[in-house]
Amino acid sequence: MKIYLDTCCYCRPYDKPSQVKIATEAAAVMAVIESSRIAGHRIIGSMAVTSELGDIPNAELRETVEGFYNNTVDGEIILTADDYARADALRGEGVGDMDSLHLAGVEAVGADALLTTDDPFIRICARKNLSFVKVINPLNFLPEVIK
Repeated sequence: MKIYLDTCCYCRPYDKPSQVKIATEAAAVMAVIESSRIAGHRIIGSMAVTSELGDIPNAELRETVEGFYNNTVDGEIILTADDYARADALRGEGVGDMDSLHLAGVEAVGADALLTTDDPFIRICARKNLSFVKVINPLNFLPEVIK
């Protein structure tokens, strides 16, 4: 299985757990990563994630999250001209700029799932049936990875 976590998943364990949803999503991200390693699943990253991580304004937090990302991924998607064209089409369907790059990249490598805590992104992908890749919250994906 190939699994992709978007930027918000890598940041979630470092968010202040002021809400139950944030704390449970953080725990789910960590459980998905650990369960994936045990099961031998691949966790792929992309230049879209590294670009967004580079935008974290707090230097110490940025370094911490980048280290977490680098210790998690098995490889990175290098976006091609075709991927950028697909991202443009996804933006035309209402997907956000960076979300469209995440989705185009995972489609190109045939990933099984794109994990995100971005509820509007999940909803638009489901409502419009935009991709063969499952776009899902780590809380909802966890049962699938620990089968």
